[in-house]
Amino acid sequence: MKRVLFALLTATALLAGSAHGASVRTTGLAGSDLTDPENDGRANEYANYNAVFRSSFAAGYANEGAFNVFDNVVGGGSDKWCCMMNGWVEADFGSKRYQLTSFTAASANDAAGRDSDIWQILGSNDGMNYTTIFSYNRDGVSPWGANRNQVIEYVAGTDFTLPAAYSIFRYQTFSVVSGGLHQLAELEFFGEEPVAVAEVPEPGSLALLGLGILAALGLRRKRA
Repeated sequence: MKRVLFALLTATALLAGSAHGASVRTTGLAGSDLTDPENDGRANEYANYNAVFRSSFAAGYANEGAFNVFDNVVGGGSDKWCCMMNGWVEADFGSKRYQLTSFTAASANDAAGRDSDIWQILGSNDGMNYTTIFSYNRDGVSPWGANRNQVIEYVAGTDFTLPAAYSIFRYQTFSVVSGGLHQLAELEFFGEEPVAVAEVPEPGSLALLGLGILAALGLRRKRA
């Protein structure tokens, strides 16, 4: 079953981007991400965040809850998410839409067998229909290897194709390296609001405008 899933997601990855040579951040988290640009989020009060969080397992912050992946801390315990191996967590920015330009994913403190080896980043604007932005598909291989509390950065244009603008970004895990538990320490999403393109008048409208100007000039000449 895992091989079938791997094959299906690999096909999807060819369209969405699935680079595995992303860079390790030696300085840790980037900070000032979309969920907390001011870096003042208070996890135990669920305050000062610029998004609403949801998850399929262990919603909340305490006891290795899912929302710990947005608390700006990498580590174990209340600084990570630990759950069954198939699950998702997402950040919803409401009326704001962003093109994802990069994101980071950090390993937690525990055994590397709990790292996801098949996972995706998805985008949505309605919470029902999701589009794959990035896929990691390496059966039995952790993106972090044996490194614990390590931050890896994935960048649009290098590791995945710059996507359309979305209001919801979801991390979805399908499998882990070994065992039945999944863990993740942190996620950071970075993006930009799309630039509005000014409407260009239709050629017919421009022609009518030109005729109107000529007519006005003709009237002025007659009066003169």
